Amino acid sequence: MRAIIIGAGKIGYNIAETLSLEGHDVFIVERDEERKKIVDENLDVQAILGNGADSKLLESIEIEKADLLIAVTENDELNMLSCMLAGQYGVNKTVARVRNPDYDKDNKLATNPALNIDLMINPERVAANEIAKIIAIPEAVDVNYFAKGKIMMLELQIEADNPIVNKILRDIQIMHNDYHFLVAAISRKEEIIIPRGDDMILAGDRIFIIGRTDQMRSIEKGLGFTRKKVNSIMIVGGSRVAFYLAQLLEKKGLEVKIIEKDYKHCRVLATDLDEAIILNGDGSDIDLLQDEGVANADLFITLTEDDKLNVLVALMAKRLNAKKTIAQVRRSDYLPLLEAVGIDVTFSPRLLAAEAVLKFLRSQDFLSISVLEQGSAEVYEILIQERMKRLINKKLRDLKFPRGMLIVAILRDNDVIIPSGEDELLVGDRIIIFTVAELIHRVEHILRLEV
Repeated sequence: MRAIIIGAGKIGYNIAETLSLEGHDVFIVERDEERKKIVDENLDVQAILGNGADSKLLESIEIEKADLLIAVTENDELNMLSCMLAGQYGVNKTVARVRNPDYDKDNKLATNPALNIDLMINPERVAANEIAKIIAIPEAVDVNYFAKGKIMMLELQIEADNPIVNKILRDIQIMHNDYHFLVAAISRKEEIIIPRGDDMILAGDRIFIIGRTDQMRSIEKGLGFTRKKVNSIMIVGGSRVAFYLAQLLEKKGLEVKIIEKDYKHCRVLATDLDEAIILNGDGSDIDLLQDEGVANADLFITLTEDDKLNVLVALMAKRLNAKKTIAQVRRSDYLPLLEAVGIDVTFSPRLLAAEAVLKFLRSQDFLSISVLEQGSAEVYEILIQERMKRLINKKLRDLKFPRGMLIVAILRDNDVIIPSGEDELLVGDRIIIFTVAELIHRVEHILRLEV
């Protein structure tokens, strides 16, 4: 595939890196010389200095031969114009980053054929949606659904006092055989492990469990987790992510309190939100946090535009007995370190946006895709079709997948199967494949085996 990416910021850089590693022909257009230099020094792509809406520049890199154009600069109008130009040159698929809420909420603009935009993505709205999923199941670090919601995957943090610490997986499965579930992977010291029955769970691990959605609460209980309902959320920072998140939480009837330092912005938030309490104050003020009941809030989230402030306030909240903390950090390379020092969940809107774009690009082959651990692993939902001759009517143990790739669930006629090596794949099955990043290309290869 030949791809052109406009903008070498965090989103553009992450997408370019992934597509390049998958062997695609990638061009990246960037106006800033320093950003271009970073791309030149670190990625195996062709970087061009210039304006992504310059038709002559696009012609110089043969845009008419491109299969894909992704415009993810900080300028919404430039991104939309680049996609419109790409349509005139016959580019098959386009993606535009659009952050302005006035554009984002206008579906007529997003679906206007003249703009030629296949996916319009708002990083802040994507981030708000991801946080909302975690709020629904607060004991989880991450939540994903498959097979029309019938199958759930949870990422859970294993603390030292968890009853499954130092137990091997085979024994855990036997202890809880009333429910069918699978520990699909273990994240340990920034490494993804596809475990076997004799692998042991250690304190500090993060495990990925997959099972039936309607049984997951009971599965969690058996693994030492208790699902607690979230009723109240305290947010520091009235950013766009905070606004979108508050809108989602208001619809669910949850109590939302936002602390924002800028008085004028407080008035805007108070006007645009219906039920949320807006407080004008400094979110790093310990006395204010205590007075407003940080220890009583079910969830504490830092969403200012300052990464350092988000980290500092989240750590302060922990010291003040906050039950669970979530912090926005735009520097994605900091995320694993920050979670290690005590913040329960950290996220980068730009990284989430990059993941959403990659999901969209692969959606023609897969029913759904989830990107895990900052791209270290991915989960694919695939429909088994007649053309997949090497897969159908074969026992899983005979497929000889490489270690690092695993079929973790099957949906067949509305029944969820957590498979063993003796299970076979049938036409019409929906299968869930977990794979480490290094083997993503093998999944796509398997799909194309027709003989």
